[in-house]
Amino acid sequence: MNQLIGPMLRPLARWAEQSQQQACRNAMVASTTIAESRRERDEVQEYVEAVLSDRGSRAGAAPPTVPASRLG
Repeated sequence: MNQLIGPMLRPLARWAEQSQQQACRNAMVASTTIAESRRERDEVQEYVEAVLSDRGSRAGAAPPTVPASRLG
């Protein structure tokens, strides 16, 4: 009897392992995408601040600020 059940359970055990591995891969891809997005957002914010600062210094006035809510 055990000889019949063993081969039937092996694919189920493999499925669980493969499913877990795929979930880990998906999490790594998502984490990488989020990190890239955050890095890009920070670069854009630095650029905008530099441009605003440059405009303010050319005009002789205090540099305008952009509310954080409008940046991201």
